[in-house]
Amino acid sequence: MAVRIVTDSTCDLPADLVTAYGITVVPLTVFFGEEALLDGVEINADEFYERLRASRQVPRTSQPSVELFRAAYEELGHEGNEIVSIHISSQLSGTLNAASVAREQAVEQGVRGDLIDSYNVSLGLGLIVLEAAAAANSGAKLDEVVAVARRAMDRVNVYVVVDTLEYLQRGGRIGRARSLLGSVLSIKPILHVENGEVAPFERVRTRTRAIERIEDLATSHSRSKMMFVASGGNDDESEAFIERMRPQLPHTDLALAQLGPIVGVYTGPNALGIATLERE
Repeated sequence: MAVRIVTDSTCDLPADLVTAYGITVVPLTVFFGEEALLDGVEINADEFYERLRASRQVPRTSQPSVELFRAAYEELGHEGNEIVSIHISSQLSGTLNAASVAREQAVEQGVRGDLIDSYNVSLGLGLIVLEAAAAANSGAKLDEVVAVARRAMDRVNVYVVVDTLEYLQRGGRIGRARSLLGSVLSIKPILHVENGEVAPFERVRTRTRAIERIEDLATSHSRSKMMFVASGGNDDESEAFIERMRPQLPHTDLALAQLGPIVGVYTGPNALGIATLERE
């Protein structure tokens, strides 16, 4: 009996990795007014940021329905698979709750699996998912895959610089970063994920210095197993960043990604961040 990994679209994993690892991604929904678009299905990151910059509408998001999760679980379960379902922090979204209800329903249909709160988001979640998927694909049993995922949770670090806290504030996901509100306009906040919440890490005066600080943080994780460099619609900047990092991180698997539509609703355009996975 094989183990299959399910996650949600806030993982922001590139499509080629999702396909290569056989991961099932359940999409959240982004709304522009009354128009509902499934993340990664009906709108991609490029389309989202183009629209975000042009639109006067404040986009909002919604977790997947219980029905979407149940359909994913039952399809995989009926193929004879066990399931490990790993999701965005319950501090940031109700996604895990919807997945939990669906799992209970799927269990009644004979589907076996486990559910994990990653206490993370975006590529931080994505790195945990990849570790679990690699273990599953190598033939690990259900409890072993769960253990791999939980160990990975303790080895993930996420840092992101945003142009403004406006999007986090109006989206209600500002968390402990609220302490940065009221700072002078020139401040560029660097945020991280701590105990499942968005938290302040540092305040830097200019974007140039903020990017330099993210580079410092990247090189401080020089023994990382894998590192994503992710952008919010500023791909040239992230590509230049990763090329500067390659000579300094020869032992790290570096990969480019995008902050997807759901995460982008809260980080806004021009965010830049890294997600690292330390070696065991």
